[in-house]
Amino acid sequence: MRFLSDTTGPDRQALGPQMRVIGAGLPRCATSSLQAAFESPHLGFFPCMHMAHVMPSNTRAEIVLKAMREKDKKKRQALLHKIFDGYQATTDFPGFWFLDDLMDMYPDAPLVLNQRKGGDKSWLQSWDSSLAFFRTWTYLLLCLPVKNDRLHWLMHQEAKNQITERWHTKDLDGFYDAYQKHVLEEAKKRNRKILVWTAEDGWGPLCEFLGKDAPKDEPFPWVNDAATMQFVQRILVARGIASWLAIFGSAYAAWTYGPSLLQSQFVQSLWQQARQLL
Repeated sequence: MRFLSDTTGPDRQALGPQMRVIGAGLPRCATSSLQAAFESPHLGFFPCMHMAHVMPSNTRAEIVLKAMREKDKKKRQALLHKIFDGYQATTDFPGFWFLDDLMDMYPDAPLVLNQRKGGDKSWLQSWDSSLAFFRTWTYLLLCLPVKNDRLHWLMHQEAKNQITERWHTKDLDGFYDAYQKHVLEEAKKRNRKILVWTAEDGWGPLCEFLGKDAPKDEPFPWVNDAATMQFVQRILVARGIASWLAIFGSAYAAWTYGPSLLQSQFVQSLWQQARQLL
């Protein structure tokens, strides 16, 4: 399932830089719908990097976390090439977080700044109802035994710690507007083609900007990630609780039955055979 299983197959780094378009917008700005559009036959930018490809993979998550903490630009971009090389497009996290780097790494890729209708207030409400849980201590404590979930929480914490310094906001208060301004300014500095777009704009402006023919009778794809993330949250919490139960159950069994088991003739026989092999 999306966000829970790694569906991208083998790493594509060996294919080298292939990025043809960069979705520059924040999560909760139709990033999954834009991903579906990028990967559709109409646009043909497959595959598209997205948080759904990072979240299930410990390897990718570790590289992203290391890149978030790396201050040296050259070293950071070397890490990012391991994540993004071989992909035709990107949207959502981690792409937006490293947008300045991606513009320098893939100088020919145009930008689509996917925005949310309703602006800052609507975006923050959407964040609070779908993603805010993943930066809480409750999430960490419930899911602590699962490495993948620990890495996911750490990425959220690293972002939280850096937001104020990078965008001069008080955490997420005003972050949406500050980020939009930053993207437009950085694109202008680099003389990059950029389309400001919302999902309500549909195929037309997007296809025209990317030099593709817009489908006439096919609606723009709509992926309801809010519902998906609520379901994922329930699955991760259930998985975390099950992991804790397994840990405490194993500890109880070892405490209760361990001494008598160690005295059994079968275990002593195995121990004698093992000693002979050592």
